[in-house]
Amino acid sequence: MDAPTSINNNVKRITSIEIAELTGKPHNDVLKAIRAMKPAWKKVNGGNFSRVEYKDAKGEMRPCYSLTKTECLYIATKFNDEARAKQVLRWEHLEQGEQKRMWKNRIYPKN
Repeated sequence: MDAPTSINNNVKRITSIEIAELTGKPHNDVLKAIRAMKPAWKKVNGGNFSRVEYKDAKGEMRPCYSLTKTECLYIATKFNDEARAKQVLRWEHLEQGEQKRMWKNRIYPKN
């Protein structure tokens, strides 16, 4: 499955799905890591990670997070060196305008 990458108001973001693909970890494990890191992020930054939903292969809505570069790099601290390196390189590609992936499903804001 291709991972969603979105650009909203010129702010580049990637989702927890793409992080899972980059790191080779199950998406559910990435979601758990993000949830575990939310309290510290809120305390330091004052904000929350953006939770959105996507339509899975069965057509069911599933949760994921849409993260800015700063949020993504914060989450990357939870992973091993290789996984962090892959995330850094992905952001470098995004910043160079190389969006190689196309997302087949729509991302819906979580209300």
